[in-house]
Parts: sequence; C-alpha cells; structure tokens
Amino acid sequence: MPRAFTPVEKETIRERLMQAGRDCFTRYGLKKTTIEDLVGPAGIAKASFYLFFDSKEALYAQIVFEEMPAMMDRIAAASYRKTEDTREALILLMKAVVHEIETNPFSKVIVDQPDELARLAQSLDFEGILEQAQVMFTPIAEWFVKKQEEGEIVSGDPQELIYALGLIKLLPVNRDRIPDSLYDRMYELIPRVIADGLTCPARRRDA
Repeated sequence: MPRAFTPVEKETIRERLMQAGRDCFTRYGLKKTTIEDLVGPAGIAKASFYLFFDSKEALYAQIVFEEMPAMMDRIAAASYRKTEDTREALILLMKAVVHEIETNPFSKVIVDQPDELARLAQSLDFEGILEQAQVMFTPIAEWFVKKQEEGEIVSGDPQELIYALGLIKLLPVNRDRIPDSLYDRMYELIPRVIADGLTCPARRRDA
C-alpha cells in the first residue's frame, strides 16, 4: 500500500508528475507513455501514482488544460493585442496558431482535435472541463464580434467565420505532405487570403 505523503511532499510530487508528463507525452505521445515512465522522474512507486491521478489520461488532460490559458494569451499577444489593424491582426492570429501547433505538442489537442478533447473530458468526467475550454476562447470571440460591429469584419455567423480562421490549422497538421518551399509560400499566402475575405468587403478595400 502506498505510504502517506505530507502536504509539502504531495505538492512536490504532483509538480514532478506534471513535468514528467510534459516530457514523456511530448516525446512518446499519450498511448506509448507508461505509468513507469512517469513515476521514475517523480521518485515514487507505481502504486503511488494513483494517489495523484486516476490514470495517465487524467494527467494528460490536466496538462492540456493548464496549457490553455498560456496558449491563448500568447496567441492574443501576438495578434489583436499587437496591432490596431484588423486585417493584420487576423493574419498574425492565424500565424500564431500555426506557431503553437508547430512548437507546442499539447496545442494540437486544443486547436486541432476538439472532438478528442470532448471525448477525453467525457471519459474522465472532469467537472466543467468543456466549459473551461470554451471560456479560454471567449476573448478572441469577443474581439471578433466587436470588429464585426465596427464594420471591420464582414457580417455573418461569428462562429462560422471564426471556423474559417481555423482552417489555417490544416497547414501545419499536413506539413509532412507539403514540400518545404511550398509550405513557406502557403504560410504567407493562406492567412492573407482568409483575412482579405473577412475584411475586404466590410472595409471596401482592394485585395
């Protein structure tokens, strides 16, 4: 039976498990990571793992949802907080999403696999987990609607138009299938095309 830990030990071990999870899930992925991979760096026995998390999936979910606020803040800081120009902000926002997918392995679940996120939340029965995810996207949605009201972005269902922005994720997700030179050109072209479609009619500007 696992020994009891003091409150200080629990806090330290939990943080070690979180860090081990980030390292292992990044290196091996969720399916290939074992409990043994996680408890070794944390310095605890396998049985003790379950004093902190019900499963490796629960640890993975916790890491994903702790990543979300920082990820959304980085995207906002790199886009609509950086410039007053709506078209430029949309372009920068899409490029920031690409950057997150390319550099942050946990962002793929958040940005590219909403169905997987829902399944994970449902299977783990995390209270309010999907509501938390929705809240993280609220600032971007509010900025988008504000720009619609100002006539800077075309009219239409905001959710559907935001989905149009999300099409940029198809670029990094399919990077292995795209030659580097073409990828670089598409990285510059696609955000401009989408941003033009969302702003040109509203602002009566030339492409």
